[in-house]
Amino acid sequence: MADLLNPDALHHALAQLNGWDGSTTGLRKTYRLGDEAAASTFADRVARIADEMNHHPEVATAGSDVRLTLVTHSAGGVTQQDLDLATAIDTGEAHGDANLDNPRAGETE
Repeated sequence: MADLLNPDALHHALAQLNGWDGSTTGLRKTYRLGDEAAASTFADRVARIADEMNHHPEVATAGSDVRLTLVTHSAGGVTQQDLDLATAIDTGEAHGDANLDNPRAGETE
């Protein structure tokens, strides 16, 4: 089982992530994309990254917004796996061309 991050380690890690917030119970970020189609495409790309990492976020879509929540349920809170997935989502292929097409893509609440 993965080790839970202590609050200090989590605070430091959140400072390194772009726009993520949360606590030891979960990490959260809302992406505002151009339209519902872009949001759906983004959510599909996140799912592919999660499948590759075998670590799946909670995904909620509403119009052009996609809200992600990361938590390692088996450990009962946030672990390094959650930080790794957050980093992969933000630096990986999840955004595709979204940032080029829409300067607001990836903005958070």
